[in-house]
Amino acid sequence: MPFPTTDEVSRHCLSDDEPETVHIEVHLPGRLDPARLRTAFRRALLTHPRVLMREVPGRRHRQTLAWELTGEPDGDPVSFAGRGPGALARARARALTDCPPLTLSPPMRLEVVEVSGETAAGEPSAGGGSSRTRTVLLLTTHHTALDAPSGLRVLATTAEHYGGAAAAPVPAPVRPGRAG
Repeated sequence: MPFPTTDEVSRHCLSDDEPETVHIEVHLPGRLDPARLRTAFRRALLTHPRVLMREVPGRRHRQTLAWELTGEPDGDPVSFAGRGPGALARARARALTDCPPLTLSPPMRLEVVEVSGETAAGEPSAGGGSSRTRTVLLLTTHHTALDAPSGLRVLATTAEHYGGAAAAPVPAPVRPGRAG
């Protein structure tokens, strides 16, 4: 399927001083089970098959760019960034500087960061360091391929699967018929 015009323009107007990413943070109390989260995220990707796409390989300056649907992720897009002072700040910096490649499906990644004794902004808490653990999910998408609403849909479906609810498959978009 060919790139839409806006995707074509964004690929030709790249600038090093502007991030090509969209990142979404979800702050949760406590710890998450890593295997269960990986499974839930993978199931969410399969529920939304349009996010499982990559750029068709070819010459960089070809006439038209195109997407191909893969049906499966090319790798594991979930990583665990660890914990400790500054872990959230480093994950946020990666979200702005390390764009998920368009050549791998899906063009998004989910980083999981455990935070103890920090505020939601990632700064040390004023109380001297509470031992209360939180988990931050940081979803980073390549903006040429996906936008914030698509990322939010995947995260919502991940939450449904993680919580044990069966997420309904997403129907294909219906194009209105032309009046003739």
